[in-house]
Amino acid sequence: MSKSQIPGERVRILADQFLAVPTTSYQQRSLGAALFMFLDTATKTALHRAELVSKSALSRLLNEYSWDTEACWTLLEQAQWDCLRLAAKGRHRPLLRLSVDLTSVEKKGSTLPFVRVYNEVHGIHLVVLFAQYRDVKFPMAYRVYKGKSTPTPTTLAREMLRTVPHSIRSRFRIRVLADSGFEAAVFLDEVRQLGFEFVVGVRTTRRTLHPGEVTVSDCPHGGYVELKNWPYETLTLGRFDRGDRTFHAVSSELMEGDEVIAEGKERWNEESFFKEGKHQFGLAQFALRTAVGLDRWILLVFLAWTLAILHRQDGLTLEECAFLALVTVLPHLHLNRLLHLFSKNAEFLHQHGYSLRYARCNS
Repeated sequence: MSKSQIPGERVRILADQFLAVPTTSYQQRSLGAALFMFLDTATKTALHRAELVSKSALSRLLNEYSWDTEACWTLLEQAQWDCLRLAAKGRHRPLLRLSVDLTSVEKKGSTLPFVRVYNEVHGIHLVVLFAQYRDVKFPMAYRVYKGKSTPTPTTLAREMLRTVPHSIRSRFRIRVLADSGFEAAVFLDEVRQLGFEFVVGVRTTRRTLHPGEVTVSDCPHGGYVELKNWPYETLTLGRFDRGDRTFHAVSSELMEGDEVIAEGKERWNEESFFKEGKHQFGLAQFALRTAVGLDRWILLVFLAWTLAILHRQDGLTLEECAFLALVTVLPHLHLNRLLHLFSKNAEFLHQHGYSLRYARCNS
């Protein structure tokens, strides 16, 4: 993508490539209707609300048809990494933040794939890799935590960090952000071996060897610590009080304590994605009964968010940006909705002295 391209052009290119992946026009039309549904943040994401296609057609598209989902993921990830590189053009070794966190999509019953109880939540548990450079921020990848005797969230996070392209590693200085759920020594060691920095939350009971064999709760804000089971470089400790609770984080870089806390707060960009993804982009509305259906549903959530971010403009909310992306990539579906609305209310308008006529102009 060229830097001269306006946001609408980047959005249109990505959407056109994505919608061209299915091999039949029927599947392409259904995929377009599905994308419209996810970009329409003002309406609850549900199969029966799709434009121009039936609920059963969308169900077959997401659950049964063999269109190349992996190719769609590749297109999306490549476009996201390209946008991050483009945003940092001309800067020497800029800082890219990669956050990893787990979110639970609460669900009832047991007919959906991968439903488990974890942290007292009955639902589907997703570990997500989120990238941020300034105001360009995308969900890059996800893994499903499948419960006891399967790879842990920490293992899944390590796996995703290893997928960061070498071109990105050489272009950016990368800092990994995570909460205390990812404080395990094996996770910190993985980040270190990849050559990344980190700011990671730690439990108050995490023990240290320096400034003595104590817990981090006994160490000063901004002090230097050496974790007991992680025999590498000295870390900087930050502590943050919220009400009657105190949170701690350690940094691989020698920062001031307040800087450690400020970096830790950058992780809330991913929390913002979880919130918006669930309430506006349909992540929480998943109700398909197959693993491939779940993968495609999340793919469309990630794509809708990405198109909205690519169409961002100063002063606009994310919902407004999503609408701009919608009318940019799927204008015919938006037009169909407007015409249907006019037709549906024709009698009401007539009763109040109005008559609407419209015609297509070929120019």
